[in-house]
Amino acid sequence: MVRAVLPILMLIMLYPVPLLAELQGERVKFDLGPEAYSRGMGLYMQHCVACHGLKYLRGPDAPDGISPALDPESAQAAFGVVPPDLTLMASARGKGLEGVEYLYNLLTTYYIEDGEIRNRAFAEETHTEGAKAMTPPIPMYDPEHSEKSRDIAAFLYLVSEPSLADRKRLGPWVLGYMALLTAVLYVLNRYTWKEEKRKLKG
Repeated sequence: MVRAVLPILMLIMLYPVPLLAELQGERVKFDLGPEAYSRGMGLYMQHCVACHGLKYLRGPDAPDGISPALDPESAQAAFGVVPPDLTLMASARGKGLEGVEYLYNLLTTYYIEDGEIRNRAFAEETHTEGAKAMTPPIPMYDPEHSEKSRDIAAFLYLVSEPSLADRKRLGPWVLGYMALLTAVLYVLNRYTWKEEKRKLKG
């Protein structure tokens, strides 16, 4: 048993397991690398921060979070509703990829009908015609609309999961520890019962 476990343990502990760089959703693959994070933050500051803040974000560039440009009173007067904080939006919209998929779908399904801007994802969620207070944050005619939406959605996913990188880095060590502990307990169990059986045979 120990001989069988040791090679697996060595592979887990010594093989350099890379961090998960991408997540494949139903419609699109999301890049989760540091460059995508930087792109997403830049796009967020360009297209989203006018209305939406990230008050729980903590980092070198945002030690106290990010506040929206519009104060709540002005936002209420302009849109009829105060835009929500987006720090935890990806997590609030589902487990795993559900949240990032939701944000991507929301950003990429705007359309114009009868002279009114509507949103298909919002229509499906609310069972309405899709009229939404939030106008398209990224212009619909932008040739890079899909790519920008993907980066913003991935950025918000990473913001809502600040411990993701640590979990990926510690995962192999935790598995190695569990494998080693299992092997030790197995050997100890066999030794203990071997001694007990020897005493009973006496």
